[in-house]
Amino acid sequence: MNRPSDKIIQYSLYGAAAFVVLLTLFAFVSRDNLFRFLNDPRIPFQTYIPPAAPDYTDPAAWLIPPQATKEASVFVVLPTSYWGGKNWNMPLGSDVGVARLKRVALPNWAAPFADAGTIAVPLYRAASLYSFLTVRGDAREARSLAYRDVLTAFDVFLAKTGDKGPIILVGVEQGGLHVLGLLQDRFNDPYVRERLAVAYVVDFAVPLDLFDGALSGLAPCANKEDSRCIVTYGAFHPKEKSEITRFTDRSMVWGQNGLLQQVKDRPLACVNPLLGGTSTDFAPKRLHKGAVAATGLEWGATPAPMPAQTSAQCVDGILLVDRPKSHALRKPLGFGKRFKPDPFNLFYEDLSSDAKRRVDNLNKRFAIEGRLAPPFKNAIEIIDSPIRSVPGG
Repeated sequence: MNRPSDKIIQYSLYGAAAFVVLLTLFAFVSRDNLFRFLNDPRIPFQTYIPPAAPDYTDPAAWLIPPQATKEASVFVVLPTSYWGGKNWNMPLGSDVGVARLKRVALPNWAAPFADAGTIAVPLYRAASLYSFLTVRGDAREARSLAYRDVLTAFDVFLAKTGDKGPIILVGVEQGGLHVLGLLQDRFNDPYVRERLAVAYVVDFAVPLDLFDGALSGLAPCANKEDSRCIVTYGAFHPKEKSEITRFTDRSMVWGQNGLLQQVKDRPLACVNPLLGGTSTDFAPKRLHKGAVAATGLEWGATPAPMPAQTSAQCVDGILLVDRPKSHALRKPLGFGKRFKPDPFNLFYEDLSSDAKRRVDNLNKRFAIEGRLAPPFKNAIEIIDSPIRSVPGG
């Protein structure tokens, strides 16, 4: 026979269980807002003291420092690895952030290009992931600070690697934003632009109208044989509606005035990495050379590519792809995971082959077309002088 106290305990347990279920459901529904809340620095950028700036003349400021070479040089700007919390920008002493760069970003996004040229990868005070989840002015300042680091690093890279060989730029996610800045601020010089074999802007939105303005003189790669062009795409499964909308509506790029501008309602560029050009044709899985989940691999290790994992097609500026067969190539589930850069490279082998081909093609263009004469380093200003009569003349 149940006593009244037993029923009270039973009802209390039911109530506690129901509360836990409701709390779990609320946390699941509100998980994105909770992720933002936990990573919000909650300090105005105007009163924020940024981490110490890197000294790019010191090899310690690089994951892989630049080297002098007559061959191709590859400048890689890695994606976000610091989520936020105390800082708007990643401190270079952040053990967790730097460890993620070495363990996840470096083997997936720098290694594919190692066969195309000599790699250089700067550490930089990357804007936190949180700063890409808000449109607050503080977040824009964080991105600007990160870009100033990348610009400084690139100038050191140019001076160190010499002024002869082809250049490859690689920017992934946040790194794509900063590579777009480099293209505007440094490759507007024809002498530097002629050395551009290709720029890769991956997982970052690039409005087509930039090529009529801030990126004038450049264009998306039209085909596999093109050079001095840009390969760009944002890859999504067709069912990832919310992620596609975030990519097309909430991304921001540098404008001609050096300020961030929204890309919403602006047509986006898309280069299919399986076709090597801007074609909107469907590329079947048999053309896919190989994806790699290289997380954790040591630098210099050769990963085994997984081919035929996805088809690809550019549709309205978005690269639509299949859900890969390998679970290692699927975005992990978990708190905030949908905001974080992928821990794999779906087109690792395709990009590797593409980069080598474009360097070869640029070198062929050099042989046929010749090179621009280098600019004068010490220009002499000529001013008008008065004409004086010759004495006794």
